[in-house]
Amino acid sequence: MIYQVNSEIQLNKSSYVPVTKGSTVYYGGSQMWFSNKHKLSKDYIIHHYGCGTIAMADLFLYMANKSYVYTTPITEGIIKDADYAYYTDYMSYVRKINTYYTKTRPFIAVLGPRLAFAFNSYAKKYQFNLRARWELTLSYYDMLENIEEMLYYDIPIILSIGPNTPKLWGKKGITFYHGDVIKDTDDKKDKYDSLINPVLYKLNPVRNNINSHYVTVTGIYRMKYKSKKTTVLGISSWGKQYYINYNEYRDYIDTTGGTFTSSMLYIR
Repeated sequence: MIYQVNSEIQLNKSSYVPVTKGSTVYYGGSQMWFSNKHKLSKDYIIHHYGCGTIAMADLFLYMANKSYVYTTPITEGIIKDADYAYYTDYMSYVRKINTYYTKTRPFIAVLGPRLAFAFNSYAKKYQFNLRARWELTLSYYDMLENIEEMLYYDIPIILSIGPNTPKLWGKKGITFYHGDVIKDTDDKKDKYDSLINPVLYKLNPVRNNINSHYVTVTGIYRMKYKSKKTTVLGISSWGKQYYINYNEYRDYIDTTGGTFTSSMLYIR
């Protein structure tokens, strides 16, 4: 695998898609910002089923912010001169992406192939030199290489943590972690250690049993824990930065989910 020489690969913009809401700067957007009051409204549908739409909208914004080549009339003006989006502008922008491209549906939400179709429709309209496909039946290493390749070329990855299969309403899922930097000390036992950087990291579980959810991968990190190599993905979800253990994610696919619904949008 040509990218594994790097212990970490990240998007060039470490803040990903910063959205200001009040005094807080978020790490991408959140479907939870949309109203939960009126069941027949599009905002209600986005609130409950719109994680794929948020991931797609943030992907378009990130691409527009990194190069004028990917700026469109829809994204123009959303990211301000200070490199962040205002909450009110962002909300209107997401509604447009949902109306014209992702078309979120109740219960069904946005299926992976629909995400690929939405991206390709957008790219064709604005003449991008990129195309997307929803990958199926990816192996452990094929998925890892696709993620590494896209990060290397500074393209965010929309990743799905699919439902339990065949029990679609099952509650099993994976864990989201927060990452804390630990000061370098003489006692390094039971701590995460970067393979090429002396800074130490500890991952603390914050949300459990996450499934039926899209996230955006913004970085990949190879660490050591108790002398064992661990691959960790940095992600954006619900406007925050989390981490997931790649091995735990793949174990979930093998035992509870499936490669059709737990997969990724590959763009090249």
